[in-house]
Amino acid sequence: MSKSQLKNNIESRTSRNSNIPPTTKGRVYSVILDENHFFFKDILGEFDPNYIGWIYWGNLSLKQGGLRKEDILKYCTLAKPYFNFLTYHPLNTEIVELTKGPSDRYYPALGGNTTNVDYFYFPPLNVWNNSSGNPLPSESDIQRSEGELPLGEYTEENKISTTTNMLPFEGDMILEGRFGNSIRFGSSTPQGKNNWSENDSEGEPITIISNGQSSPDYTPLENINEDASSIYLTSNQNIQNFNISSKNFTSLNANFMEAPTGLEPIRNFAQNILPIQELINGPSLDSNSDVLSPIEEGQLSAAGDDGSHADDDEIEVVNQGGYEDLVRIPGTYNDNSKVKRTLYLIPKKFSNGNVLVTDILAKPLMRMLLSAEKSGTRIIVNSGFRPPVDDIYVNGILIQKSQKVIRLANLKSEFKGKIKEPWLEKSTVIQPFDGKNVGDSYNVTPQSKHFEPLTAASYKSPHGRSRACDFSTANATSPGYKWLCKHGWKFGFIRTVSSEPWHFGYRPTKAKNGPTALLAYTYQPGKPTKETTNRWNNVFGSEEPNWAQKLIEFEEQQV
Repeated sequence: MSKSQLKNNIESRTSRNSNIPPTTKGRVYSVILDENHFFFKDILGEFDPNYIGWIYWGNLSLKQGGLRKEDILKYCTLAKPYFNFLTYHPLNTEIVELTKGPSDRYYPALGGNTTNVDYFYFPPLNVWNNSSGNPLPSESDIQRSEGELPLGEYTEENKISTTTNMLPFEGDMILEGRFGNSIRFGSSTPQGKNNWSENDSEGEPITIISNGQSSPDYTPLENINEDASSIYLTSNQNIQNFNISSKNFTSLNANFMEAPTGLEPIRNFAQNILPIQELINGPSLDSNSDVLSPIEEGQLSAAGDDGSHADDDEIEVVNQGGYEDLVRIPGTYNDNSKVKRTLYLIPKKFSNGNVLVTDILAKPLMRMLLSAEKSGTRIIVNSGFRPPVDDIYVNGILIQKSQKVIRLANLKSEFKGKIKEPWLEKSTVIQPFDGKNVGDSYNVTPQSKHFEPLTAASYKSPHGRSRACDFSTANATSPGYKWLCKHGWKFGFIRTVSSEPWHFGYRPTKAKNGPTALLAYTYQPGKPTKETTNRWNNVFGSEEPNWAQKLIEFEEQQV
């Protein structure tokens, strides 16, 4: 067939539109999911499971619509799912594409007619490009419901609003649920993009089934340690640095010897085959150990501020090695989100007392500490992860006070014994004061009124999210403070509290804009530290550097 004949053939076929079923778009107002739906009682008169998954929909221009039953029955139309192999029902007010097709009332012999048709709906339109939901209520819907449009009988917006689309890689196919669950059909990528591509396996297939999203500050990516649960079907990949949920290998006919202290070093970067006790560089936690007392919020070590010989401009970055000095604490512990976290002790040479971090901070913090040390400056950490309410003990020895204990200790005397749970942000009055009666709800805010020094509530402190550390830099003059201000942002650490020069948050996205991304800087010579803007103490001199240019120079240095 010649090209002209082929073109004429295609044009003649595509011009016959009479056989193409017309489509329309509709707004979903109710989904039939169980026998309690009013359709079975008010319309059908009995339960018929064949109607599960059908929807009531209205035209996009419908003015009288709404989510009340009487409106739905009067103005809306029924439609059934288009696909028989995929169950994906819409939420209320989502938009669906609909088409007409042959009805199940087709055969005349059964009382039907060959001209009978039903509406069939496709999965919801991706209006907001969001896997959790794409509701698009009309203005009249919002007015009639006074702004409270339910997505369903029990699906609430706040339960799915934190779910976002998964981070894709070239060639991936990802099936995503509304609640942070996903199945990725992918492959290994160039090294450094994810934790399943660190060996020579580029292009090898991998399937990951994951429950829960654990990267609130980033586009979500599966994390074998932080996701609620997951299954990795690998082909030639090495999944590194994952925590075993159970060490009971009896059913596998395997022998397992627990380390004497119950501690394990991080092994993702370790090349050392020495016994575990020779790898531990932190304090021993057996009953005879000399465990240092836990450091409290804003507390300095006895030796004072940190640092030795800071270089203002050049740093030597340590990208690998040294992480084996971290020591794993037995068990897991709740963070602010009540997610179980694995904890590690910071090496003794970098800490005052027992300083803990979760696996969120372990790698970036150690990378920064080791790089500072190699560049001539020793950075000392006073405080890392702090559990919201439960102190942490190992072998009966306290190694970390909780935010609850610290907040109670800092509660001003005039409020003690009068508030039921002052470590929380909202509580109840148990003794009358300031016009408040027993049983009244009470907001334990602001901090300045209730606490000295200021102390965040349990579940509110960045330390409980393992997104912050306190360093020995309280006087804002040491080489360690200068190094952190000038170089910490390159590793994701920036100052986040204007009155606390010792507090640095791990905010890698914001940090790309420089150390002053959250706290502005002004050069104010002659002023005491506490009076300088955000207590920067003139650390950058008279002219703040061009951080965008500094970032480019730093990234070029890593190549």
